[in-house]
Amino acid sequence: MMLVEVAIAGVCMLAGAGGMSQGMVVKSPDGRLAMWVGVDGDGQLTYWLDREERTVIAPSPLGVTVDGVALGQGVAPGRPERWAVDETYLCRGVHSKARNHFNGVKLPVAHKPSGRTYTLEVRVFDDGVGLRYVVPGEGKRIVAGEDTAFLLPAKCGVWYQTNTKNYEGIHEGAAVEALKQDTFMGPPVVAELPKDSGYVALTEAALFDYSGMTLRAVGGPSRRLAAAFEDDREWELEGTVVSPWRVIIVASDLNGLVNTDILSNLNEPPAAELDHADWIRPGRGFWHWWSGTMGNWDSVAYDRQAGWVDHAASFGFEYYLVDAGWEETWTKPGKGKWALLRELTTYASGKKVGIWVWKRWKTGRTEGIEMEGLDDPASRREFFRRCKEAGVAGVKIDYMDSEAKAMVDFYTDVLKDAAVAQLMIDFHGANKPTGEPRRYPHEMTREGVRGLEYNKWSALPPAHYASLPFTRFVAGHGDFTPCTLNPEMLKGTTFAMQVATAICYTSPVMFYADKPEVYLKTQAVDVLKAIPSVWDETIVLPGSKIGKLAAIARRNGERWLVGIINGAAARSYSLDLTFLSRREYSSVQLADNPQRPDDLVRTDAVVRGGATLTVPLNAGGGFVAAFEPVKR
Repeated sequence: MMLVEVAIAGVCMLAGAGGMSQGMVVKSPDGRLAMWVGVDGDGQLTYWLDREERTVIAPSPLGVTVDGVALGQGVAPGRPERWAVDETYLCRGVHSKARNHFNGVKLPVAHKPSGRTYTLEVRVFDDGVGLRYVVPGEGKRIVAGEDTAFLLPAKCGVWYQTNTKNYEGIHEGAAVEALKQDTFMGPPVVAELPKDSGYVALTEAALFDYSGMTLRAVGGPSRRLAAAFEDDREWELEGTVVSPWRVIIVASDLNGLVNTDILSNLNEPPAAELDHADWIRPGRGFWHWWSGTMGNWDSVAYDRQAGWVDHAASFGFEYYLVDAGWEETWTKPGKGKWALLRELTTYASGKKVGIWVWKRWKTGRTEGIEMEGLDDPASRREFFRRCKEAGVAGVKIDYMDSEAKAMVDFYTDVLKDAAVAQLMIDFHGANKPTGEPRRYPHEMTREGVRGLEYNKWSALPPAHYASLPFTRFVAGHGDFTPCTLNPEMLKGTTFAMQVATAICYTSPVMFYADKPEVYLKTQAVDVLKAIPSVWDETIVLPGSKIGKLAAIARRNGERWLVGIINGAAARSYSLDLTFLSRREYSSVQLADNPQRPDDLVRTDAVVRGGATLTVPLNAGGGFVAAFEPVKR
């Protein structure tokens, strides 16, 4: 490969590289990752990605189709504009401080047949790449898809799920060569690189004013995953077209994959009035729907709500979620739903518990009852105003089940209107997150995952549980609603594994699935009360493998918690405590009972950082430990 210009800030012009011409290379700040952009022999804008001279993405096409013109074909790149950024900012979820460090390029591209010009923006981080298209123009524009694709190396293992409506599919693994043609996958799609050389995750960031991207397996020996837009054949925009970022996360290990900040970094910072707003508060809460009877409004009866609030307060939880049915069933002589809601929030405030309420996104029927939705802007703003007036902390919005451009606009409009009303948001029945909480930090969580609710009518396989920290949760927070300790609902898992999900899965507002009375009967109750919803530090421990074992240590302040989720095969795991400092810690350890999945083996012991614990794991089992420094 011959470079014709000296690299400056990680950017070079190139010629004659791998059959490419008229392009550039952009390197990561640490110099290990290099993205090449050029034009192939057919005039197609093309890129490929290397890490330390090993192929991560083989030559793949770029381009977007705007107003009927495929702007990636027949092109000539111009001279790149370069810059670099290195900054840190506070965040929440897997850790409390993010680093935004990249070498960036704006590459002008001329489409020779039409005479149009646009910009390919590229940002190369130490752990991946973001790229997007900026096509200037005025008036109405029609976007009809992209040429963007990702050609993975041979012999990759790929983890994916195929529900591209609400992303509630089971994650499964396959060899990339074995993917059937026209298999559509909801990002992130995670590839295990050959020879244990690391991981690649493919997704998008900053999905605004555009249709959501899924990935289509082209099939055959090509190993190519192509950008697809299943919810829109084409979509209309106004003025300049700015695509979301197409993201390739590259990590040498699962710890790097879990700790990436790329999706957040590729979003804009929040407006001043949202930055550190005191009404945006992470926390834990209870949720009555999961433990109730489907189709029966008994669990949402108004007279039962104060009891749930009392339990939330006794656990030290910050929230209680009133789910579907409250608007339709809450009435008393002389009092309607809003007056009763105000009474509940006033009572809960005295217990230091905030109230969330459920709302359908669009007028329609839920469990046989017609419900008013939020699709009309005026009605939505009025609903938010009434919620704020009634003392509500947040709104859970459900059943979108799409990432069409119109639905993506709905998500954004909700977040804008909720910011005015100072309400936090949980999007349920939703698509994948793409880093939106950096711009809109009052989005506290969203579903987009096959969560524990499925255990009400089916069963989640252990491999799915063990895959999620390294697949779906790489994209961001997820409203999994963890942790059943009801023996009838374990369905191939154990008590210890269920508690571990509350540690291993990230959701800054985390709603626990089961009844408080169920938790109180177990030896896990003090640990459940101690699990926070945000973390200062996260470490993926050795031995973790997608779908097989997720072993994760997380720190909040001085307290460390470990969650281990085991897949389908029983095993013994050596838990190395070198992540703890060399001092003594009081610990509570919750392990599997080999004879009973609905029991815990509890050990309370003093341990020292650097020690090793032998942990037996049942099939579908788990382990939990909490460590507090011993005060001298």
